[in-house]
Amino acid sequence: MCRTRAHMTPMRGTSRAAVGSGALRLFVGVPLDEAHQQALARLRARWREVPAPGPQRTGLAWTRPGNWHLTLKFLGDVEPERTPALEAALDAVAFAPFTAQAGGTGCFPPRGAARVVWLGLARGAEEAARLARAVDAACASVGFAPERRPFAAHLTLARVKSGAPGNWTRDWETLEAEVEKMEWPAFTAERFVLWKSVLGPSGPTYTPLRTFPAR
Repeated sequence: MCRTRAHMTPMRGTSRAAVGSGALRLFVGVPLDEAHQQALARLRARWREVPAPGPQRTGLAWTRPGNWHLTLKFLGDVEPERTPALEAALDAVAFAPFTAQAGGTGCFPPRGAARVVWLGLARGAEEAARLARAVDAACASVGFAPERRPFAAHLTLARVKSGAPGNWTRDWETLEAEVEKMEWPAFTAERFVLWKSVLGPSGPTYTPLRTFPAR
């Protein structure tokens, strides 16, 4: 159904933290520079302007502009008392700045009904994977479950809404064409962030809890 131009398997994160009323929904990721944020906003706008070949166009819930990032590890619901140890473990992660550039598209699951549409990395994927493994090991050292699947860098463009039409091949081809027209700027990944995500009716709101610079 969804043809993947770059061979990437989505990363899934788990946490051993018990879900409580005061739990924080956390993830670790690399923030995108303003040029990439603007390029993604232009892609979103162009996608909406292209005449839709079918009803699926309304079935995509795009990531809110400014929220785009490169996920390194999703931790899920974490109780607040666990965050000091988590931050200390992440503070020990050492990495060198690296150049990254968007490119390649796909969706997951790669077979069957798609749930997420993503943009990959044409440059920096190997360095991002090394950083993700280091972050995963740091989180595992303080009790978080390690990843069971290999990391593959991706930026979530949109999520397929529940109940959206299942056959959207023509619409997917339109999105691929729009992505290929874009000139994606390179940027330097020189920090990663521990974010808190709060879900709301208009989408999640991300708040940085701690930034970890390259060193």
